Amino acid sequence: MRYLIILFALLVISLPLAAQPIYKVVDEHGNVTYTDQKPSDDARPMDLPEINVLGSDTDDVAVVEPDQALDSPGLNFRILSPENEERIITDGDTVGISLGSDIQIPPTAMIVLYVNEIAQAPIQSMDAQIESLDPGEHSFRAELQTSSGRVLAETETITFFKE
Repeated sequence: MRYLIILFALLVISLPLAAQPIYKVVDEHGNVTYTDQKPSDDARPMDLPEINVLGSDTDDVAVVEPDQALDSPGLNFRILSPENEERIITDGDTVGISLGSDIQIPPTAMIVLYVNEIAQAPIQSMDAQIESLDPGEHSFRAELQTSSGRVLAETETITFFKE
């Protein structure tokens, strides 16, 4: 058992030493290659910036944590219009949708609208137009998703009537 502990301690201590420097190589045609193999004796490793997953110009923007509840009061992702049970009278077959949130939506987030439980193409705007709606009862909800499709928040489902 003592040998396992010593082996584990040595492994943990040696992990930072395993990090490889990265070199940028530009050939005579201008092609750029990045490698962890030192291309020449006088090559210097690149200075890589720290990884920043989500940047912000302001400190007052809330961030949705992965385990944060979907109905978080800080996010408050909601449908502003149409209202639930609203009757909409239009000349055409288009209905305007407006969403709201108490935080700034990250530019990489997508909004997926569900009309009658059918997903529409993702959008990045809090306002949209739903086209080709026949008169009658319709349901609507929206999901705020990451670019990988993970749902960060969703609205309540509302029902509206197009006349």
